[in-house]
Amino acid sequence: MQRIILDVDSAGDDILAVLFAAAHPDLRLEGVTTTIGAAGPIKQVTDVMLNNLSLAGKDDVPVHAGAWRPIVGNSKQDMLAPVHFEKRLTARFGDRLKVFNPPAPEPKRKATPGHAVDFIIDTVKSAPGEITLVTTGPTTNAALAFLQEPRLPSLLKSMLVLGGNFSTPGNITPLSEYNIWADPEAARIVLNAEVDKILVPLDVCEDNRVADSMLTRDDLADMEALAAGVANPVVEMIRTVFPIYIDIWRDFFGLVGFPMDDVITVALAIDPGLVATTAPLFADVVLEKGVARGQVVAYRGHQILPGGGPETTRIATGLDGRRFLDMFKTTMARYGQPAA
Repeated sequence: MQRIILDVDSAGDDILAVLFAAAHPDLRLEGVTTTIGAAGPIKQVTDVMLNNLSLAGKDDVPVHAGAWRPIVGNSKQDMLAPVHFEKRLTARFGDRLKVFNPPAPEPKRKATPGHAVDFIIDTVKSAPGEITLVTTGPTTNAALAFLQEPRLPSLLKSMLVLGGNFSTPGNITPLSEYNIWADPEAARIVLNAEVDKILVPLDVCEDNRVADSMLTRDDLADMEALAAGVANPVVEMIRTVFPIYIDIWRDFFGLVGFPMDDVITVALAIDPGLVATTAPLFADVVLEKGVARGQVVAYRGHQILPGGGPETTRIATGLDGRRFLDMFKTTMARYGQPAA
């Protein structure tokens, strides 16, 4: 049983990641923490999580609201661009966009009292060496926790961080991936921390070289078949909501399906062998303004100028996509099944 805290910004694949983490028999989801990101303001992010956990019958999972803004951030216009992304798609998809990141209805329960950063610190300190911190959005909460409690990295079992890109172009600028770009100052703190971590970049998520890991209509049908004869509100929601995600990522990003970045990152807590990785190395983040802001730089090879830092990051370079996607579909089919 792997114990995790899952830190999210509630975009589409964050929803799937939380549902996966809450259902998989080999994971103990200690709690969900939220941060501002691609889904919008912190209330929207938090309400989306509360509503989806309620749908799944998982109201026992604590949900703590966290950072409502990045440590520094970018221009307001740029920061809002992912939230308003769908406006560029109206002519193509029209009313179908109504299920793409809609305003969350008021949840039936409130967020758990206490700030996300305090929850992370207290939970890790209460179980040293047992908790893996998984971040699938901007790393603001993790960075603030490390600043507030400098011993925290040494008390974690490990970290799994979704972010960065190397051979694959960025999805927010040509050089930068969204999670890192949204709060590069926080990402630098996290990547410089003395804790073993796997960095999951776009290269193994949002690239057609790993097409067998992406959600397609065939996979939606597979989940429905796996859940046949049993009321499964989670699979029903995925079947209703995610066709538009599949179509957007095919039409705008040129991918064969909807990439499962966040779920892949969570799955590594169960089976790190799903990915091939580099040896541990030092990874840093470009902070200067411009197209390279948020670019992750891996210290490899041999350079004349001095530099570097703690070699604590392994970068995922390959993925067993078929095995991962089978794991996801089987786990979603568990909803509605009798408890073992």
